[in-house]
Amino acid sequence: MNQNDKNFLWLNREGKWLGAHWDGLEIAADGSLQLAPLALGNAADSQTLAGLPGPDGPAGIAVDALGVIYFSEPEKNRVLVIDACDGSQRPLPCLGEGSGLAQLSEPRSLAWSTARQALLIVDSGNHRIQVVNPLLGQVVEIWGHYGSAPGEFDTPWTIAAGADGSFYVVDYGNVRVQKFNAVGDVVPQFWQNAAAAKVLTQPAGVAAGQDDGAVRVYVLDATAHAVFVFDREGHAVRDDRGNPLSFGAGQLRQPMGLAAIGNNVFVGDNALRQVLQFDGPPWRFRGAAVGYQGPVAALAAGASGTLLVLPGANTSPLTLQVAKAYARQGVFWSVSITTQGKVGWHRLAAVCGELATDAHLQLFFHTSNSQGDAPAPPQLQADGSNPFTDTKWCAKPADVTDVFLGGGPGAYLWCGAWFSGDGLATPVVSQMRVEFNHETYLAELPGVYRQPACNGFLLRFLSLLETFNQETEDTIHNLPALFDPYAAPAAYLPWLADWLAVDLEEDWDEAKVRRAIATAFASYSQIGTPTGLRAALKEYAGVDAIIEEPLLHAAWWALPAPVTSPCGEQPSAPVTWQDTGNSILGYTTMLAPAETQGAVVGTTAVLDQSHLIQETDFGVPLFEDVAFQFSVLVYRGQLNCPATQQLAVSLIENWKPAHTAYQLCILEAQMRVGFQARVGIETLVAGPPPAVRLGESVGLGVGTLLGGQATGRIGAQSQLGVTTLMG
Repeated sequence: MNQNDKNFLWLNREGKWLGAHWDGLEIAADGSLQLAPLALGNAADSQTLAGLPGPDGPAGIAVDALGVIYFSEPEKNRVLVIDACDGSQRPLPCLGEGSGLAQLSEPRSLAWSTARQALLIVDSGNHRIQVVNPLLGQVVEIWGHYGSAPGEFDTPWTIAAGADGSFYVVDYGNVRVQKFNAVGDVVPQFWQNAAAAKVLTQPAGVAAGQDDGAVRVYVLDATAHAVFVFDREGHAVRDDRGNPLSFGAGQLRQPMGLAAIGNNVFVGDNALRQVLQFDGPPWRFRGAAVGYQGPVAALAAGASGTLLVLPGANTSPLTLQVAKAYARQGVFWSVSITTQGKVGWHRLAAVCGELATDAHLQLFFHTSNSQGDAPAPPQLQADGSNPFTDTKWCAKPADVTDVFLGGGPGAYLWCGAWFSGDGLATPVVSQMRVEFNHETYLAELPGVYRQPACNGFLLRFLSLLETFNQETEDTIHNLPALFDPYAAPAAYLPWLADWLAVDLEEDWDEAKVRRAIATAFASYSQIGTPTGLRAALKEYAGVDAIIEEPLLHAAWWALPAPVTSPCGEQPSAPVTWQDTGNSILGYTTMLAPAETQGAVVGTTAVLDQSHLIQETDFGVPLFEDVAFQFSVLVYRGQLNCPATQQLAVSLIENWKPAHTAYQLCILEAQMRVGFQARVGIETLVAGPPPAVRLGESVGLGVGTLLGGQATGRIGAQSQLGVTTLMG
């Protein structure tokens, strides 16, 4: 295939499907398209709920910070508690039935106050809100009483807690929504602003959430069968055209129960006996929770991405898992795709994994020479029928993800895709590729087969044949990637390492393997150098080594010489001596181990002890004891493991020059004259004497003391007042 940057286009660029639209779909974190996520329930619970009647009014659920669940039973005038540890249920203690203090009448909605660690109970029959400490079972405060003034109630219905500590209460009898701050003071301006929008007829439910940090208050209107959106001040949130935002009017029939989790809003419907999900903005309908069929008296956000549903009729709350199921259908369509002039559109391929049994994908397209000839956008159908109803769309068979476009040259192309599933599976499309002006196998045939009368069939047939070879040709095309250590598949890394003679260890992770291969060629140029050896010990053994070469510290010992004039004349000034460097015996220079002048009669001409050298080797004896030798110094703490020490020795053998000798010096916390004698580097001066071990040749009074201070020894410890004491 003639693949280059001029005959194909990617629709997904950098995780953004630019110039495209979709409905019922969601872009995943990796940029792939899939059906929108929905909540998932237990189908067995739906069978249990099949015969339950719908509730005559809302109930309530609340969850505290420890995961304890509270729910109300308005018919029995009580609130129950579900323990977070063992799941046991019990009535909330110290609350009775009636109209007095700590008594309830038709308790409906509940809310948890994080700031006060208290439970707020909408005591609907008593027209008030009771604030209860659940640990003590005591009422700590009461908000409101019967009336119509701000802060008073007539049959309060539902309550919602905001992230800022505020509370929103549907005052059903007074047909309004009141706001209270964290300490229970009413905020009249909220309803004044909300009433000014003139969008609410009969508020029946309320929920509070956040949208990109902004507080959003969702109010369910029982008459309009819709949810309206307000800000924290009560102002109606409006769309780009200035209209108040609302959703659900086309889906809700008998709504009850409202909850907000992130950008998702869940609404119960007792006519449909479902939990409907909307996401936004602009809060579009996503579908009904999968696996739940039953009445809904209350909804609430649970712990760890769950949604709690209270069916009512004296039943316990049920748990739905958020984003564990999928919408049953979704559509994708592009705007007009164009290149420079008319082209021969060849192929549309959707890059996706293997489709699940109950997940389906169908591709559509349309080509034209006029941008105004665009097909109508697809519309999701409630009955799940084909959303691409415009006859301009050319449909391909379902689950065929690689299609031939064909047709005459065209300037514009429109692409579409219909996603569908059973609610538990979804197609996942990571990319779509459009090819045009493609050089097919037809060009390889004799000219007679390229005539217009023949090439219509042949072009389709050969394009189909190309797809059989697609994988092989793609492998050939992508062959250079196999030689890139950071792009090659993990299975090819051992093969690539063999090319560069890199020995891989079994305990290396993939990142280390790739790094070793990538740096192999550069590291080979450093073999035989201290830099390369240090890097190898650090990378492969985790050892920080110090490498010393004695030859680098060796120098001639030369005495200064008098300065002479260029003509050999003796200077009249006092004799000065030329600088010969820092020739300090025992510090920067050393004496040769053998006589450098050879055999001299009467001095070095001793049988079997004379040292004869050639003139060309003059000075060699001065350095022959330190030449081609080096030391590797490693701290004991890095070589505690025998395997690490063995690996370090192996690395030194492989990376050192072949003609050199080395000594691996393990630095201990002690001083050894001539070996470890640099205080603060590899020597410690302090601490008690070492312990005596049985079986070792240690003499008392020589290297070991039974107690007291060591005695002085002539030649060893003989500094009076310093190392030796008299008496």
